[in-house]
Amino acid sequence: MHKDLDTSRIAATVKNFLHERFDLPLEQLTDESSLRDFGLDSILMLDVMLDVEDRLGVTLKDLSMPPNPKLKDVFALIGRNLAVNS
Repeated sequence: MHKDLDTSRIAATVKNFLHERFDLPLEQLTDESSLRDFGLDSILMLDVMLDVEDRLGVTLKDLSMPPNPKLKDVFALIGRNLAVNS
């Protein structure tokens, strides 16, 4: 995995971004939260992933997620990309 990036840092970065960008309460952003429950479609998620790239200083090559992804799926996707890129 990319140096200095672990699952907790990835999760915190994504949750903070969702909180700041979409005004979502942090306490509602759990690993099991469905992105659809927050009204985030695939286009908005692409925007989220691009911002995560900027915030973490990484490039995500694989952006494939399951239908109706949960936050933990987003964290896993980022982790997989970091593991491949390191």
